[in-house]
Amino acid sequence: MSQDPKRSELSISSDSPPAAVPTFPCIVYVTNLSTGGVHARVANLAGIDAEAENEREALGKIVPEFKRQVGQLVANGDPVPWIDPPAKPGPDEQKRFVPVHL
Repeated sequence: MSQDPKRSELSISSDSPPAAVPTFPCIVYVTNLSTGGVHARVANLAGIDAEAENEREALGKIVPEFKRQVGQLVANGDPVPWIDPPAKPGPDEQKRFVPVHL
């Protein structure tokens, strides 16, 4: 059987170190709304929040915006304005930790 030429050009070996993929902490506080649905807000980066019918949809709105904002800052060489320590959760909020890869 002949070897695929594309495969032989890859420089992958068991000795190759894993690629460095930046990961950023997205701390999200989620609360149920009295009118139905949920509200989610990022606790460690200002200005990102969302309302949705359920937690999954809310996080589905939060994470892309978090990724966009952090990615743009990193690409421009600007520091990320983390809120450190993060805002404290309200009495009805639950904390979620979402590691985000750019």
